Amino acid sequence: MPSAANVTINDGSATPVAYTFAPIQKDEKGVIWFEQVTPSPTNLLGAYRLSYKQVRGASQSDPRLSGVGTCVYALWLPTLETVGTSDSGITPPPTVAYRDVARLAFDLPERGTSAERKNLRAFAFNLLQNAVAVQNIDNLQTTYGV
Repeated sequence: MPSAANVTINDGSATPVAYTFAPIQKDEKGVIWFEQVTPSPTNLLGAYRLSYKQVRGASQSDPRLSGVGTCVYALWLPTLETVGTSDSGITPPPTVAYRDVARLAFDLPERGTSAERKNLRAFAFNLLQNAVAVQNIDNLQTTYGV
């Protein structure tokens, strides 16, 4: 298996900032974890994280598998808060208040072609730029009263 490389992704600010994620570990479930290294987080609890897992769907040696592989990416963006005051003269360290998390999963039949997988990836990318998806995600607006 090739080693994981750094991943650089621009954020969504008015003047986009490029975030670089470096691979830090592979956990017991086979998920590769990347942690924000650029820009340097002031507190590692607040570092953005990226996870990636890919599972093959079939092999000649194990016919029990489905023939559909899965590729899952997730972004974890924590927000820190300082609970308490510095009444004693010492400000308590910040803690994670909440995390915004996005998961994108692709189920990819091994019989499918590279062109079909590319088309699916492009559709997913374009979906996230669609006005309806933008309102759903950015403004928590439901669609069509559902």
